[in-house]
Amino acid sequence: MSWNQFTLASADSASQSSRVAAVSRIDGSMEIWWVAANGSVQAAYWYDGSPWQRYELAPADSASANGGIAAVSRIPGSMEVFFVGANGSVQDHYWYEGDTWQGFELAPAGSASTTGGIAAVSRIPGSMEVFFTGANGSVQDHYWYEGSNWQGFELAPAGSASTTGSVAAVSRIPGSMEVFFTGANGSVQDHYWYEGSNWQGFELAPAGSASTTGGIAAVSRIPGSMEVFFTGANGSVQDHYWYEGSTWQGFELAPAGSASTHSGVTAVSRIPASMEVWFVGGNGSVQDRYWYEGSTWQGFELAPAGSASTTTGLAAVSRIPTSMEVWFVGGDASVQDHYWYDTWGKNFDQDVTTDIAIGGSAHVVMRQDGYYTFSTHAHDSGFDNIDYTISAAVLTSDGYVFTFQHSGHTEGTIAGLPLGTPDRNDDFSFTGNNPEITAHWDGILNGTFKANLDATDTLAAGVLGALGDLVKEILSAAEKAVAKAVIALVA
Repeated sequence: MSWNQFTLASADSASQSSRVAAVSRIDGSMEIWWVAANGSVQAAYWYDGSPWQRYELAPADSASANGGIAAVSRIPGSMEVFFVGANGSVQDHYWYEGDTWQGFELAPAGSASTTGGIAAVSRIPGSMEVFFTGANGSVQDHYWYEGSNWQGFELAPAGSASTTGSVAAVSRIPGSMEVFFTGANGSVQDHYWYEGSNWQGFELAPAGSASTTGGIAAVSRIPGSMEVFFTGANGSVQDHYWYEGSTWQGFELAPAGSASTHSGVTAVSRIPASMEVWFVGGNGSVQDRYWYEGSTWQGFELAPAGSASTTTGLAAVSRIPTSMEVWFVGGDASVQDHYWYDTWGKNFDQDVTTDIAIGGSAHVVMRQDGYYTFSTHAHDSGFDNIDYTISAAVLTSDGYVFTFQHSGHTEGTIAGLPLGTPDRNDDFSFTGNNPEITAHWDGILNGTFKANLDATDTLAAGVLGALGDLVKEILSAAEKAVAKAVIALVA
């Protein structure tokens, strides 16, 4: 399906220099926030089956019309929005399901640059961290752990950051966070934290690399990788990427003059094997660059010249693996929404549990062109180390079975004794291509999915027979005696 668009908020609804923030807290919902010209904070929300609706989160003169705004959903029943106040404060508004929005001042007047960036991340469900540019060019960190009050410290000293630049943050694994910001000298700075260690930092790109008024965005498509995109001082778009075991590398994603040097960048990874990046062109167009594993980066014009304010931010979410949505402030100060659904893809998901202290989930994405992704998550909540096997099967409506399997290991409390932290999570992702998917596509679209988790608290490797048992189960549930064929995609 091609991209579609509509006007979410009419002309003059937004400040033309407003950043935009968005989250999808559950698969069937999205929420977006922006700052209006009068300094109010405006919001719109969507629930599957209902039209978009609007409300005012904060009244006139609450927010800087040129400052940052960020949002995070740490658990499905909660959202938190952070924005720079008109007086340089940082404001926090939060919502819990069943209650109304409430708010408080996270940092007092004069704390933040009224033209600077702000970013937020939740690395575990019981924690949030917010990073913003100080009025003196410092970078400030405020953090919250469930059961404690908000606390803060200075992550980078005065003069470190551009007071008109951007901040981005990502948590690729629960025990780590990484923050990127534009330096006062046009460098790009990276500060990172691993559980059990102090914050450390280095220069990711040298002085003069980045626009000091441009955007920066970061994404982690798999636990062992991060990718950072920023507007170059010459209007290019630069990409820096990291894979576990290697050093940071970079290249030019879009050449000089491609991007507005006063606008934002946003990115999502809707499936582990793909990333998509959007930025505002110097002519007010909106540009899209996308990547699929095994292919090179490609791009197109999402919205033509004059569509976007050249001083606006952008926001994007992927609420389900087969959908993306992008918002930006229009050239007429409207708020524009562009959305995409992948009718060439089919998504299967299931949570898996056991009668011991391990659970997880299995996810399969299959595409009509033969590409597929199998990803799993396992979490050990007990004392013992646990070996496990997650098996998954897709039964097509015409009797073919596609199978997927991964065996892994998680650590319990025992692994951290007497000191240290056990690695309780294990994440896996594999992408491939098989022409049998294309051949049986109609049957996949109407197919059924089943996944099992088999585990042992001994150190035996894997669980024999798990996949065969699963195939029998899915066939029995469909009242089929045998499969026409069993096609093993991941084993």
